[in-house]
Amino acid sequence: MENITPEGPADARAALDSAAAARAAVADRAAAPWWYHAGLGLGVGLAFLSIDVGGSLVPTGVLVGGVLLPATLTLTVARSRGVSVNRSLSAPGTRQLNGLYLIMLIVLGGVGLALKLAADLPGAMSVAGLAALAFTIYVSRRNDDALRHDLLRRP
Repeated sequence: MENITPEGPADARAALDSAAAARAAVADRAAAPWWYHAGLGLGVGLAFLSIDVGGSLVPTGVLVGGVLLPATLTLTVARSRGVSVNRSLSAPGTRQLNGLYLIMLIVLGGVGLALKLAADLPGAMSVAGLAALAFTIYVSRRNDDALRHDLLRRP
């Protein structure tokens, strides 16, 4: 195997510029389309709504909205873009945000369920689901931005 060394500073600069261009190309491809964020939000909203409706729809809504739809969206985006968007969950800039997101979903679900069961307030889980939908879209977009930032950052 042949050892290739740059001949001078100009060659080294060209190699660094080429690496930066490749990173920028990957960062552009890593951005999820708008429907990915909206779909994740709709999945969470569907899970909350199914609890509000009750009956046999609860397991189906939670399974479809909380498991199947996010997995399908993530696989679809990864296949269409060639870059997996679930890497954004481990981006350094989003760890605290994702922790807060999980806590907020638990709080929204708890408050909605308490209002539905204890106060017999119809539609409480649906309202909590709308708040969870909006927060999911916001967090998903922030995760996407953090992934792009991490990809563009030089090591």
